[in-house]
Amino acid sequence: MRTNLKTIIAGCFLILGILLGSVTVEADWEIGTKIGFDTNIDRAVDGGKSDQYLSAYLSFNREPTAESRIDWTVATMVEGTGYKKLSHLNYLSLTFAPGVVYIPHRLWSITLSPFLQAKGVEDSDQSAITFGGKIGLRQEPMNNFYLGEYYIYKDSIAKTDTYSFTEHALGIYAGLNLTPSLFSEVGYEYSHGGSFRGTGSVIDFSGKGRHRRFSSAFEEYVVQDTVDRNAVGLNLGLDLSKSFSSLVGYTFTSMTGELGSSTAHSGFVGICYRF
Repeated sequence: MRTNLKTIIAGCFLILGILLGSVTVEADWEIGTKIGFDTNIDRAVDGGKSDQYLSAYLSFNREPTAESRIDWTVATMVEGTGYKKLSHLNYLSLTFAPGVVYIPHRLWSITLSPFLQAKGVEDSDQSAITFGGKIGLRQEPMNNFYLGEYYIYKDSIAKTDTYSFTEHALGIYAGLNLTPSLFSEVGYEYSHGGSFRGTGSVIDFSGKGRHRRFSSAFEEYVVQDTVDRNAVGLNLGLDLSKSFSSLVGYTFTSMTGELGSSTAHSGFVGICYRF
């Protein structure tokens, strides 16, 4: 797995370099950092673990110009994250997502985008290669208001099968520009697929045929389960200047599977600089 991760990361950088060399329109680099929390980071049915993290990233985004009906996009991000208590979860990831955009009308668009992510985790059992695709629709019925819908497919292959999964997700979101520099966005997502789940403090998972493994990162057993997730999120963003922006986000997630139900609260505060 480590060799595969290094190969894919090197390949993504090579592809990115080729694309950057061919870009002749305006595109954005962005660097940012955020602090956040998760109240159930081990996805346990009972006695979930909470933690805080600090994350930093560098990204490149090429958006469509809207000068033609068919255009292309590319988004690449390198991200590193460190956790306050569960340091074995510290990771470095590289995500690469090219896309094609079709604009049949000036007020709405359709985007098709495959993606690839290589993620190296200090707990090497969780290091993974994830690939998939996204279909997104976006409408702008008013200058200061927009709507969007999307479908995402993910297939993640981890070093240890307990952490591998496939997932299908459907989502909808709406955004409102409250002022020229302040915006808000609310969204809902439903997903179905595999997930690891922590055993928590008292629950005994002894079902036959399940991938079950003791995790030194969580200091408990983790079990593979098929789950349905419902997540509702709210983001608020503020442009501090032409280049600096800040963002605050909160998400509530409920998860139901054969092993039971659980909930989680997560949020973050971040700042970024575009250049």
